[in-house]
Amino acid sequence: MNQFRVAPLLLRGRIRSGSGLIDLLAVLAFTVSSWLLLSVLAGVHAFVERQLHPPAAFLAALAGHPEYGAAQLPVWTLLAACAGVLLIVPLVTLGAAAARMGALGRDQRLATLRLLGITGGQATGLSAAETMLAALAGGLLGVGGYLLTLPVWAAISFQAAPLSAAEMLLPAWAIAATIAGLVLLAGLSSVTGLLQLSISPLGVARRAPRPALRLWRLLVLPLAIVDWLLLAPLLNLAHELVYSAVVILIVLALFMGVINLVGPWLLQLLGLLFTRSGRPQVLLAGRRLLADPKGAWRSVSGLAFVGFTGGALVSLPDFSAYSDDPLLRILAEDVRTGTYLTLGIAFVVAATSTLLNQASAVLDQRRELRQLANLGVPRRLHDRTRLVEVVAPAALSALGSGGLAILFFAQLPSMNATPIGPMLFAASLLAGIALVWAAGEACRPMLRTALAGVGVRAE
Repeated sequence: MNQFRVAPLLLRGRIRSGSGLIDLLAVLAFTVSSWLLLSVLAGVHAFVERQLHPPAAFLAALAGHPEYGAAQLPVWTLLAACAGVLLIVPLVTLGAAAARMGALGRDQRLATLRLLGITGGQATGLSAAETMLAALAGGLLGVGGYLLTLPVWAAISFQAAPLSAAEMLLPAWAIAATIAGLVLLAGLSSVTGLLQLSISPLGVARRAPRPALRLWRLLVLPLAIVDWLLLAPLLNLAHELVYSAVVILIVLALFMGVINLVGPWLLQLLGLLFTRSGRPQVLLAGRRLLADPKGAWRSVSGLAFVGFTGGALVSLPDFSAYSDDPLLRILAEDVRTGTYLTLGIAFVVAATSTLLNQASAVLDQRRELRQLANLGVPRRLHDRTRLVEVVAPAALSALGSGGLAILFFAQLPSMNATPIGPMLFAASLLAGIALVWAAGEACRPMLRTALAGVGVRAE
């Protein structure tokens, strides 16, 4: 069987019949992921190009100060690269989560195909092919959105010069490589998701029990912190900018990885504490967190990166005391613009990720929800359970990642926090938690349908 010939037919049939909800959600996630990923990469590319070819407006603004010039442009490139690392990780994570959700949402249809005689390898290949096609469709839509929004960047100025569409246009090979990488990641994530699922030749789909997460995940955190505390004082941003910038970017990426590694373990611990509560909604939320801490983390991981970005805001340098200096004045304006832009993109990623994973959770728990409804569990308890299950991990992830970001940036030399930083941090956390709550509320109709036992079909 040629999976890449059969998969489009199945995908098209499900969408036409109105039962391709997971596929549509996955395409939406891949669209947002590819769109913003291309935009972020284009932004970093634009600053690299400006470092090689300084904008005339920037040099004109510094004309009366011979001590300044193109030699200061690497500072902007470093800041753009840091923002890129902050955003690329959650964008890639969003695409991977969409692929896993799509794979696990096809369990019943794959079980039916097993009854028709296909092998386990063919079922895995078919699911991977469908996921890659959804990623390709979303990627192409994302490229379209990226190209259509190129003129919009002219409204944003950096280095005293507006960004042009030509500066934000990546080479064709870079666009193709980005989409190809996203499609390959989708295929690998789909196979990883199916490893949790066992489908017998008799068409029985069983979820493999998830083993408890090990303590070594938590031990990675103090190890990373100690290493950074020893390494940060050795950096010299004034005289060794290139070397220090490379080290900072590598360590920043590692810190983002540490957050993704430690987060599920902390949610597992939170679930264990919740199971000791006497309140039904807290107890049920704790059991769900314990059953799938990685899935719970995917629901709030976008907010965790918002928290990390907000924590970075607290540590932004305060340039207000140097308003008479043209270079620092331009840098202050650009840092403020970049901050709002980075935070805005992070919120879009968090909103998409939260909505995607909340909808996925409802679809994944539909059998359990129906069984509880048959036992007489009131709908109000489900709403309260979902509130605890989502908001508590969201607050933990946002505060934890934000604190880690503050610790990270506070160790860098000459990083005196700007007064507006704490206010932005608090506002971003409150807005993020409200965003998670709103995403949960948006899935309430799906929950009602799941409790009624009709309409919500993953396959």
